[in-house]
Amino acid sequence: MKLLEVLETTRREPHCGLCKIDFLGTNVCSAGKKHGFVAYWPEGRMELARAFAEKEVEPTEALRDIVNSCNMCGICDRQCYFVTQRRPTQAQQALQEYLNTLPPQALKPTPEDDIVKGLRAIVGDEYATNDPVIIASYQRSIIKQKSKGKYYIVMPKTTQEIVAIVNLANTHKIPYLPRGNGTFFGVALQTLLAEPATIEQGIIIDMWRMKDLEVDPESITATIGPGVTSFELQKAAHVHKLRANVAEAESCVIANAQNLGIVTTWSNTYGWGTDNFIDAEYIDSTGTIQHLSDKDIPNPYAAEQGLLSLSLIPSVIVTKLTLKLHQILPDEEAIFIPFNNLPDALDFAHELARRNIGVSLAVLSRKYLTEFISPTHEIAEDFNYIAEKYLNLNYIVDVICDSHSKKIVEDLAPVSFGKEMIKSLILGSSKLSSMKDSSLLKMIGEEEDPLKTVFAGPMRKHFEKGLASSPKELVKDMDKDLQDFFEKLYSKPEMTDPIWLHNYRILPCRMERKHMWMYRGGYMPGDKKTILKVVDALEQPAKQYGIEGAFGFLSYLERGKLCHLEYDYYYDHTDPDARHRVNKAIVESWRQQFAIKGVTPLEFICSKGLHRKEHIIYPLLPGLSKEELEHFEELIETLFGGEDTW
Repeated sequence: MKLLEVLETTRREPHCGLCKIDFLGTNVCSAGKKHGFVAYWPEGRMELARAFAEKEVEPTEALRDIVNSCNMCGICDRQCYFVTQRRPTQAQQALQEYLNTLPPQALKPTPEDDIVKGLRAIVGDEYATNDPVIIASYQRSIIKQKSKGKYYIVMPKTTQEIVAIVNLANTHKIPYLPRGNGTFFGVALQTLLAEPATIEQGIIIDMWRMKDLEVDPESITATIGPGVTSFELQKAAHVHKLRANVAEAESCVIANAQNLGIVTTWSNTYGWGTDNFIDAEYIDSTGTIQHLSDKDIPNPYAAEQGLLSLSLIPSVIVTKLTLKLHQILPDEEAIFIPFNNLPDALDFAHELARRNIGVSLAVLSRKYLTEFISPTHEIAEDFNYIAEKYLNLNYIVDVICDSHSKKIVEDLAPVSFGKEMIKSLILGSSKLSSMKDSSLLKMIGEEEDPLKTVFAGPMRKHFEKGLASSPKELVKDMDKDLQDFFEKLYSKPEMTDPIWLHNYRILPCRMERKHMWMYRGGYMPGDKKTILKVVDALEQPAKQYGIEGAFGFLSYLERGKLCHLEYDYYYDHTDPDARHRVNKAIVESWRQQFAIKGVTPLEFICSKGLHRKEHIIYPLLPGLSKEELEHFEELIETLFGGEDTW
């Protein structure tokens, strides 16, 4: 299989990082686990296959070691197909064939310089490199594509090693940038955010080896290193019947806490920002170790607000975080309330938030629901079509609560369903797709209230009977060589258990099966009028510039006083014109959001360190005047080099 034959797949590699965690019970790539550098993981091999196909890098001796380290066990195909329908072994085969075409003299060693020698003296010879091939695997996940800068990759194990790395960088007067799992940057690079989200040259500090994780069930806390992912923390907490408030399975918890504040569906009860952690150890730009609990440091929570506060590079390197954990209730249940329109869904969810009902509470879009629970993108598109055209299922209020609260929700809800229907929708999604435009669905669509008919009325039994399926039926549309594995996987009860799926967050990366997405939205007052204004401010620029946009999810905070909204722009990140249009839409959406009182766009929260979000959001921003908006546009042009670059 040649490099060009897999180029379409490798160009779309999303750098989700899920191949680094054992989220399917398959174990993980042995080569990646042994060597650590991204080049040895499936996502890195895909990036290298693309880089060689597009002649962005010349082969070195490292290529032979990378290619020969793979035993073609197929673990990555199962993991990656589950999430994105990609097959990384195809990229490995292409790299193997490419290597075999090269004459021996083509693989040259990479000369060392004083900086890489210094880094190796700190972390060991195997964990620091300036090899162009290994560096190329970090492109688009923290280094800009086609960057000509001089980079070094280093993988420290301890806080003291990071101190030494910072001191070395300062001595040589070169920049450095920590890397978690690369997932946020995988979304942001090649867009307007590329400039402030990376460095033009310098040291990339890959934190993967820093996996310290200790759960203290007595204090109900966990202390972790920056290489610990959400899945790993959640799994360790669950042993003690505890839960962490964490983001997507593959995200590094510390990076997420530092950059986005850990806002999830659980934030309704567990809080957000510094509600999630107790103490942190971090290293400042002088190489000094500090702790949030130190008495003599300046106010660690102070942060800038407003237009001048955009900075996507963290100001410190957090090396240890002590987080709060939460006890799992013995009678937790999931309940879902479907709605035809967003205002009604917001009203219902806000009422629950005001009453403090729901350990987990969110408003989800139809697109989120259908993408998450469908095994392939094609099935998800059919499901999305059916939900919109026949079921009037456009939004879901998604609640996990105890049995007493569930009764209250059921009393308040016009229509609701639970875990058995979710199981039917997951296992029956393939069958539902095959029923597209069937007489049963047409009959449902002609009902006065299809939602009530399907989920609470006489047609429910017929609908469930039509969905009745098994794991064997579900996997029939998957690649044939993977069907046996996925049949066994979907036979596990957790794969259709909404509480387990909420805990471990392995489904959200399915958004990346077809297109990349840009996370839009931010923080705002929790009143419906403001939320709908913001949705419109995000929707209109997408339409204006021909970008597919969709409401994602909304979480209420502080009993409905505030909320966090995610709205997504979907686009082909391999298309320069699409990137150009999404950049224009982002700037226009910023302009419109800043005109709304109390709204802080997501990017102006990012990378504020470990500040309390209250110190960023309060007092609520008043909304910019027309004159101030004109100044904002001038500022954007100054920051990003004018219209031609964004």
